[in-house]
Amino acid sequence: MNPLRVIAAALLALLPVATSASDAYLSMIYTNAMDKSLPFDIFTKGEWAPDPNGRFVKLHMYFDEPIKIKGIEIDSCGTLKHDDLSIFFNFDQWLLSLTPRGEGEIPAALYPKHRGDLLVLDGFRGPLEVRSLTFNFEHNSGFKICDIRLLDEGGQPYRVKTPRRVSGSVSADSVLKPASAYDPLYLFDSRFEYGWASDKKEKGISLQLDFDVPQRVEKVRLWNGYQRSVTHYIANSRATKLLLSGDGGYRAEVSVSDQLGSQVVTLPTPFTGRQLKMTVADAERGKHYRDLVLSEMRLFDGSEWFMLDPYARLHDAVEGNRKAFATASVDALLNDSYTAVRESEEESYVSSTLRLRADGSLYISGYLDEAEYFALGNYEVKKASADGLKLRLFGLYYETEVYGDCNSCGRDCNKPALPEPDPNQKIFQEIVTIRWLEGGKYELVNQSGGKKLKFDRLVYMRQR
Repeated sequence: MNPLRVIAAALLALLPVATSASDAYLSMIYTNAMDKSLPFDIFTKGEWAPDPNGRFVKLHMYFDEPIKIKGIEIDSCGTLKHDDLSIFFNFDQWLLSLTPRGEGEIPAALYPKHRGDLLVLDGFRGPLEVRSLTFNFEHNSGFKICDIRLLDEGGQPYRVKTPRRVSGSVSADSVLKPASAYDPLYLFDSRFEYGWASDKKEKGISLQLDFDVPQRVEKVRLWNGYQRSVTHYIANSRATKLLLSGDGGYRAEVSVSDQLGSQVVTLPTPFTGRQLKMTVADAERGKHYRDLVLSEMRLFDGSEWFMLDPYARLHDAVEGNRKAFATASVDALLNDSYTAVRESEEESYVSSTLRLRADGSLYISGYLDEAEYFALGNYEVKKASADGLKLRLFGLYYETEVYGDCNSCGRDCNKPALPEPDPNQKIFQEIVTIRWLEGGKYELVNQSGGKKLKFDRLVYMRQR
């Protein structure tokens, strides 16, 4: 990850035009604090709320094609308590922070304005090319979002188009264990951390899409491979050829590019029906694992994109994690931020930050021999009891000074070129236990001997 730069420095020059249309197509939008609905509802129903108790809530938006914006308006129906907000453009290309971070004052034109319930940021010197946006609501909690307006070069809001959600199911004849982490329905969850993974097979494996009512499919938008990171992408297998079969004797063969970001695959002839099967006929074997991974998928019916509705599956996963944490009396940790403090002769300082989300994602940072690190990943509940919680942590470990709490924002998407993996990024897996202590404290013990996360025991309290 490149060091974050304040966006004001980038506003001195205009960026090249990518899309001038008034429509903005948004196939992926996700939050790390899901509650009763998906954040697509911001643009389809005009109201969405995260976990009411969640803090450091993120909202990630990935556009099908880059758009140019000259301002942003956020309508919270008056529920945002203060302007504690950061906006990341194109993952970490620019940062617009509404609270200065020690790099000089933000130009007055970029400070937010209030127009009724609107928080307005329209002081850009020129339009910006945007591939993805990540909103970090920092310490805000208990808020809702009624609209997010992205202003085009003329200052008019884009018409944001999101996929139609349809009822149905998806299954696979090979799923890597634990199935809860690699469920085929995660092809529609808007997260790079989750996707469908086969069990040690890269070819001859199949997905079965079953729609409740017949659907027409002309194109497939596919995020090939494990797009959590470049390291994960190269380590796992990727599809290069798919065989499609379905109702009415339908058969077709399509090629798939070995690339990051999304790609649109056009079917030789459209499919119409309720059952569509996709078989991986050929693949590029991963550097370390045979498991084939597909991260995301959307379908096009000739007039609009659509997707299977993942809400029920995601809601079940969230509730399952909440139940496990409550059993171990550590549920206060979920969707909040906790810090461990180290005392020295000179000072006291935060030695680690821990954020565990009910959706199964995690962020942990700390110091190792005076060097900083952080890890982004997920957890699997291994055991929950009154004595504590046992978790398997897995994901990507970074040895860097950069702040990186960015679950589900992954990297700058829509860039198909495959760069070399960052040697400071390593895949990790650790077994830890968590238990409640007196005085609002929680103990985290590393039972794996610190293979990557170099700690034995940390004690956390809620971050103020």
